[in-house]
Parts: sequence; C-alpha cells; structure tokens
Amino acid sequence: MFMILAHHFVVHNGYDVKNLSLGPERTFFQLVMQGGGKVGVVIFFTISAWFFLDKEQTIKSNFKRIWILEREVLFWSLASMAFFLVFDRADFGIKMIARSVAPTIMGLW
Repeated sequence: MFMILAHHFVVHNGYDVKNLSLGPERTFFQLVMQGGGKVGVVIFFTISAWFFLDKEQTIKSNFKRIWILEREVLFWSLASMAFFLVFDRADFGIKMIARSVAPTIMGLW
C-alpha cells in the first residue's frame, strides 16, 4: 500500500517532478516512488486473487457477494445523499436522488 500511495503522490500531485533538476531527489521520485507503485499494484492484486481463490467458487456464492457489495454501495450512497441534503442543498435535486438510489447503474461513483 505504501508503494501505491507513493506512486499517487508523485504522479497525481500538483508537484511536478519533471521540473526538478536532475539529481538525487528527482531520481528517487521517479525511480523508487513512481516505479514502485506499478510493482505495488501487481503485488496487491496477486494477494487479492490469492484470497479470492482460497475458497470454492459457486454461482450462488458469487451472486451473494455481489448482492452484499451492492447493499453496501447503496447504503453509503444514501448516506451521502442525506449529507448533501443537510449541508449542500444547492446541488440537490431529482437527478441526484435518482443517481443515489441506483448508484451503480447511473455511474454515480
């Protein structure tokens, strides 16, 4: 996770590493921090796949996992909608309600 966070710090940050003069700081940012993120993603997905493949997969268990994930997404979507209803009524409307009720289908997240 640290390697992925370091990659995001270098690549998706307002601090432009390419404008640094060639030296140890730029070399560290580009080779270690930026490059380590790619390795970190591969390691993360390998570990995730290992745990997913650990138990027997059935259609019923997969649909159950999808249903659990969809309920969690719906809960947090409705909680976020309630937060915006209380604190930011300017962007709140029928479109926001529809997108919050069906967040996966509407591409809200």
